[in-house]
Amino acid sequence: MSDELLKSRQQHERLQLLYQVSNVIHSTLDSQEALQLIVSEAVRLMNASSGSVVLINPTSGFLEISASQNLPSAASKLKLHVGEGVTGWVARHGKPARVGDVTQDPRYVAARRGVKSELAVPLEVNGETRGVINVDSDRTGAFSADDQELLEQLAVQAAKVIHNTWLYEQLRLKAHLFESLASVSRTINSTLNLDEA
Repeated sequence: MSDELLKSRQQHERLQLLYQVSNVIHSTLDSQEALQLIVSEAVRLMNASSGSVVLINPTSGFLEISASQNLPSAASKLKLHVGEGVTGWVARHGKPARVGDVTQDPRYVAARRGVKSELAVPLEVNGETRGVINVDSDRTGAFSADDQELLEQLAVQAAKVIHNTWLYEQLRLKAHLFESLASVSRTINSTLNLDEA
């Protein structure tokens, strides 16, 4: 089989995987469930040891782990400044980072023991970096340029899912608010006594 045919077949397989993953992560409108599906599919797709979806908290400005797979529970409390660690660097610059050996990268901040390599890509929602998809491996040099490209494509799909779940949550809250206002209005209108109203 020629190199060109092999490369074409591999690319077709990757696109088919991405299509399947996209269908899975688009299967819910619950934001937390969507984030967990995104990280689970990223870990599976990259054959990674662990992974996380880290979002920038709009109030504090910290990077916070919103969903993870195979990270210790203490890692969920880890908060980084934008620019801190590989993940923070990706969030600040809006560019992916592929680190073949984390012991050689001064940016690296450990969330789990045994990590040897890391791949992180930005999550852009409406043209603005709002977080990072991060996968780790217990093998040195675990992620290739093809893996990075595939994770970047997954991040594009994930950003759409995150945006849609946020919109859905906003609409749900507005509907609840209107329901409450309508209820208060009915109560006030049902009272015949002005002082009681």
